Amino acid sequence: MMLKNLLETLKNLHHINSQDEFAALLARDNELMQQVKTADSKHWVHFTKQTFDGWYCVPTPQQTTFHVYYQERGQNCWGEDVFSDQSEAIAAAIFMSGLWDSEYHPAP
Repeated sequence: MMLKNLLETLKNLHHINSQDEFAALLARDNELMQQVKTADSKHWVHFTKQTFDGWYCVPTPQQTTFHVYYQERGQNCWGEDVFSDQSEAIAAAIFMSGLWDSEYHPAP
């Protein structure tokens, strides 16, 4: 499933309007969190370290903290926010990317 489609479904189904509400939903549902992390993200949101441009939410090896940042041309371009809670980190990456608020127009 495309990440954008999944987010649209979650927004409508759960009436989510904020980053905090989205993080709370993810914190309650580990299966949903896995769905978000594995959805096809053609919108530059990544959950593992890669060389692609875009927003990243990457755990440390011990998974005790999660780093959210924007990468371009293999370089960390815009700051790095560190979260101790994975659901908050994922929500932050999605909201910072603009993906949450972008328009979605399904193909006819």
